[in-house]
Formats: sequence, structure tokens, C-alpha cells
Amino acid sequence: MSSTIEEMAMAERKFLHDLSNQLVVAQGMGNIALKKITSDDDQIVDQGIIDKLEKSLRAVDKMVVLVKERRTNLHSITM
Repeated sequence: MSSTIEEMAMAERKFLHDLSNQLVVAQGMGNIALKKITSDDDQIVDQGIIDKLEKSLRAVDKMVVLVKERRTNLHSITM
């Protein structure tokens, strides 16, 4: 690999690492919020809101998988 390509690959690895960290935080906080609002006996949150939160968490889960796959692919190329 040329120096420029290696630098680009390393920059992408850093970007994916940073993005992955933020996605995992969003995933964890979203799951905590969902558990809290669905476990309350006095459920004051509209079911439509719960559905939207669940949908957003499924989207975050899919993004986490995509980033992990991309990181694995990139690591196999740059190692």
C-alpha cells in the first residue's frame, strides 16, 4: 500500500472507531430508556412513542452491525 492509501485507511479506521463508540452509547441509553418506560406500572408514555423508540433502537442496532462489518473488513485489508 502506498503511504497515502495507508493514511486514508487509518483515518477511516479512526472514524469508524469514533462512530462505533457513539452508536454504542446511543444503543445503551436507548435500551435503558425503553426498559424504564415499559416497566413502569403507571405507563404514562403513549404506545406510539414506545413504538418509535423501539424502531429507532432497531435502526441503531443495524448501524452497529454495519460499522462492525466495515471495521472487520478494513482491518483485514490494512493488517
